[in-house]
Amino acid sequence: MSQSIEVVIPVHDPARPLERGIHSVLAQRAELAELGVDLRVTVVCHNIPVDDIKDSVTSALSTDDAVTWLGHRDGIKSPAGPRNAALDQSSATFLSFLDSDDYLEAGSLAAWWKAAESHGAAAVIAPLRTPEGSILRSPRIRPSKPAVLDPVRDGLAYRSVPYGLLRRESLKTCGFRYEEGILIGEDLEAALKLWFRGGPTVYPYAAPAYHQTDASGPARVTSAVRPLADEFRWLDALVQSSWLLQATLAERRTIALKLLRVHGIGALIRRGSMAGSVQAPVWSAADQTAWTKARGQFLELAGGALPALSRRDAALSRAAAAASGESALRDAVVLHSRSGRLGELLTDNPLSLLAADSVLRHYVNERRRTKSGVFALR
Repeated sequence: MSQSIEVVIPVHDPARPLERGIHSVLAQRAELAELGVDLRVTVVCHNIPVDDIKDSVTSALSTDDAVTWLGHRDGIKSPAGPRNAALDQSSATFLSFLDSDDYLEAGSLAAWWKAAESHGAAAVIAPLRTPEGSILRSPRIRPSKPAVLDPVRDGLAYRSVPYGLLRRESLKTCGFRYEEGILIGEDLEAALKLWFRGGPTVYPYAAPAYHQTDASGPARVTSAVRPLADEFRWLDALVQSSWLLQATLAERRTIALKLLRVHGIGALIRRGSMAGSVQAPVWSAADQTAWTKARGQFLELAGGALPALSRRDAALSRAAAAASGESALRDAVVLHSRSGRLGELLTDNPLSLLAADSVLRHYVNERRRTKSGVFALR
């Protein structure tokens, strides 16, 4: 075989539907072999004995020569460590990371490989099918369906996780690595560095997808509400990254805007919506301080201003920095939800209403993306 693909599956719990994920990969062996591509799977048993995980699948799978069982202990509830461990020991041409509760659709790896080879791509962003069955409309690809994506013009920052097919040499060149030691956000900088510095990135239009499920259950790490400072630990390292400090203003601004919109405003809405309805406090003086710091980091990253931020998001961002208690945050979130269409569409800076990153331009392009079939179902 002239090339190879290694699918890495970290797993920490034998109750996860690991067998389904492995089957979804190995079922594609023959198709890839015809293309001259060798296929293997590496299961990283995270903070659990390898035999405990092997016993959770059939003996045929546990003894399959195409499956490598790798143990990794770091005592941290984050997939960063096991993913990095697999990356360090890999010799494959391409890597693909698969969560243990998800699976790959039939024909996906061959379709992604063909897209990578056609354009010499460093990365193929996988179509991502949600548990509900639709294709995630991200990143914000131009309606013209470009063959090779532009990090800024095609909104690659809006795809936070590097699901798909990743050329290993490109990962090494750009210094791709998951951030260890944090519970959430471990893949944010890794994905951004890959999209913006890794090399050509493509999207395989209408190809079979990476299929997410809701089988992870209530214990999933990212589902908990924790102190805001912990939730934004990834931001401290990101804003000090040399590659980002050297990025153009357009690159830094599009990244900062996405991070504030999705991760920042999302965290505020989640907390404000829960305020008063749960026993544990969801907003404290420490959270207010953490938000004020994070908001300042977003703005500094963007060169001091985010003119395309919607009027309602900008208002909530400012209100949270002044919210000294749960009731104040709850009131700010309620006001955000009642801001209406104008609050959503109008930008904080009126001159940026038609900017490429504005909500209005996004909605217009969403209609055009639907017509051109950017995210058409297969």
